[in-house]
Amino acid sequence: MTCFKTISPLAAALMLVACNSGPAEDEQTPRPDGSAPATEPVADRGDSPTEAGGTLVKEGRIESGAECPVLRTPDGELWALALGEADFGPGDYVRVTGTRAETSYCQQGRGTIDPSRIDSIDTPARDRDPARSGGRAVSTGYVQGDWVAKGPGADCAKPDFAVTRNANGMSIIETRVNGYPETGVVDVGSTPALQWDEPLPTLPIETRGPDGLAVLPAKSGKTVTIAGHRIVGDGVVFVRCG
Repeated sequence: MTCFKTISPLAAALMLVACNSGPAEDEQTPRPDGSAPATEPVADRGDSPTEAGGTLVKEGRIESGAECPVLRTPDGELWALALGEADFGPGDYVRVTGTRAETSYCQQGRGTIDPSRIDSIDTPARDRDPARSGGRAVSTGYVQGDWVAKGPGADCAKPDFAVTRNANGMSIIETRVNGYPETGVVDVGSTPALQWDEPLPTLPIETRGPDGLAVLPAKSGKTVTIAGHRIVGDGVVFVRCG
């Protein structure tokens, strides 16, 4: 004789709920291959370790800022600079080594760099843009005067070249090219350059900083000297006397 056990309606309901319940929401179910379940990635805070208090090394051109000078890197980053008494200013192309200041009244850029060292370095070719802050457009007025190569040996008593304006309004340069006296024309148009009689090549020029004029190598690759200074690499910077 078969016997049947009667289950109360309440017990049956509880058993049904238990059967349909899945694992708890915070329970991690192993994958079919036995590996650990994936975890959610941690959100990136956005600052690299060097930008959060360690050593920073940045290069670029110094510009005037609202509260402090700022450094604009070739990649477009903007950093405020706590320059203090440093002998650098707008227009200078430098490499800055320092730390990110925890507090600063400078409000521009990604933060403020408190420099431990600043080095003047050659401007990369991609930075040859006279419209950059600190530089000026090449003009007839800008190029007039006596010029000497920038550096500790600069001697305005013996200028490397002189630029004057003739009766026709042209800017005329007098100097020594490859050791010989030469007279040429300073083109201050859309493609500023020093132009000579053939076979000497045309030498592009641009402003550097608030008072500098850089003479750049010829596009033909031919190397020449201006007053004994070899025009190679990123060019030679001359500063005006007086």
